Amino acid sequence: MSWLAILFGAIQLTGVTGSDLRVRAFFDANNVKVGDPMTLTIDFLGEADFRALHPPALSRTVDRRDWKLDDVSAKTDTFRDARRLTYRVRPMRAGVLWFPALAFAYEGADGKTRLVRSNEIPVHAKGGAQVVVKEMDEIEEAGLPSPPALVDAPPSLSPDESFAWRMAMAKPTADAFAAFDFPEARLNEATCAIREGNWARALKIYRRLEWSTGQTSAIERGMVAALALRHDNPAVELPVWRQVGRPLLKYAWPGRVGLVVGGFAALAFLLWLVGRGIRAVACVAVCLLAVPAADAQGIFEHFRQMEEQMNRMHQQMQQSFGGGFSFGIGEKEVREPIRIVATVETDKKELQVGDPFAFVISLEYPKTASVGQIRLVPTSAIGLSFTGQAENLADGVAKNPTNVVKRLSLPARYDVPYRGTIAFAIEGMVSGRETRGGFFSMTFSNSFRCETSPIRIAVKPLPTDRQPPDFTGIISEGLRIHETCDLLVVETNDVVTATYRMFAKGYVPDGFLPKGAAFEWVRQEGRDGRPGEIEYRRYIVADGRPATPKVSITYYDPRTKTYRTATTGETTLRYKAAPSTDETSRSEKAKGKGT
Repeated sequence: MSWLAILFGAIQLTGVTGSDLRVRAFFDANNVKVGDPMTLTIDFLGEADFRALHPPALSRTVDRRDWKLDDVSAKTDTFRDARRLTYRVRPMRAGVLWFPALAFAYEGADGKTRLVRSNEIPVHAKGGAQVVVKEMDEIEEAGLPSPPALVDAPPSLSPDESFAWRMAMAKPTADAFAAFDFPEARLNEATCAIREGNWARALKIYRRLEWSTGQTSAIERGMVAALALRHDNPAVELPVWRQVGRPLLKYAWPGRVGLVVGGFAALAFLLWLVGRGIRAVACVAVCLLAVPAADAQGIFEHFRQMEEQMNRMHQQMQQSFGGGFSFGIGEKEVREPIRIVATVETDKKELQVGDPFAFVISLEYPKTASVGQIRLVPTSAIGLSFTGQAENLADGVAKNPTNVVKRLSLPARYDVPYRGTIAFAIEGMVSGRETRGGFFSMTFSNSFRCETSPIRIAVKPLPTDRQPPDFTGIISEGLRIHETCDLLVVETNDVVTATYRMFAKGYVPDGFLPKGAAFEWVRQEGRDGRPGEIEYRRYIVADGRPATPKVSITYYDPRTKTYRTATTGETTLRYKAAPSTDETSRSEKAKGKGT
């Protein structure tokens, strides 16, 4: 772990390499009772290699008086464009608890350590009957991972066995379950052995079970709990060979033996095929050496003639079907590719952020040809927004009188200051004519691709003399933002999850968050490639305020060339009325009369 990760107390994401990762964290519920199980989800978004990511231990990073986090329950999955980790968490006391922001360290593309931090999450834990999980009590005191829960017996037990099983479940011990000979009893025996501190007995049971039934999540969890007890280390993990060998270890011993035997058989068959191929090549070489020189030369000449004949047939088929049906006498003239030269320039010499302009693309090609279905792709689109479709301009004049210049205007706008070069890759269809022996032939049509020479771009930033202090760089032709809440009728200290839906027509910087928002949930692109709907999530604690906070977002509108503000929030919250003192006394009196 690097000094940077140690300095900030970051959790190391071993094996993860990427750039500019973002992380978000959330629970499946934010208003629960003390002890209720919740699912913590942590998403990592961005370009990175997550193949070696293993869920890190998080229990040491939270206050055990507030949270009980089960590291063994961690799972990893891929969700849309995110790598997802999930953990089981329980709140341990009543009140508003804040799950802390976690810092993660990973390796950047340049080999340097980078840090990324998640958001805090509030939870309203209400008092009540706490959910007690017996199999976790003893291990929880030591802060070590817990073994799997006790499981029920299979239904095919005799009455005497069922009675003995109920007695063992009432007073669970390792020796009590040792009297049974089915896998469920072995799992319970191992769990009780860990509770009793006998990690060696538990590991022995798990290894035998793994050999007979295959590796399961319960066996993995039990092994981790036994190893943690052995080494007195809550962050212990399974050996690397067990993690890598999961695809094989999940099978019982017949499956493993079959896979190994099948693998060796496939390897032997492959080697046999290679040997046969080598022998065949050797036989051909011997035969060629045994043929007299004159005969060998005749054989090679025969093959050469056959190759030339096939090439001529291939060319004739291309000439017949490559450009439509043609009519003529004599040999067909060789078609030369139509040469297309492309250039680009801007219709304005000075460009400024937010000001519209147009790229003017010129295509020069022979007058006997025509182009269509043109598609323009810029080599750099940093802060570039296209505000419309390409339109035809009046043809230009070419220096070569046999050529024509087709001109297109592509309206655009830069939403960020940019200095650099830009060029366009141009794709489309070109049509022309071909003749054979002086006679008219049908037209042909082929696809083409060419590139313009690059031009330098210097975009000036927005003027700062009238720029509001809360301007964050959003440039949009109008901006709308709307708030929705998952709760409108609340109790005091309830956590309300607010969703901000923002509709922009322009540029929204990556990493932008409305004031108070926890994270960006989803960003959808519009049809023109510009940002469409963007969703943000915010957590609001209902502390007695009659409405949610007001949120204002300042942006620059390039149509009006003014700074404007979009607002949302102030959603009314209705609090559940607490029973008054008189009502409480009347209720107590009614209960007294009833008794």
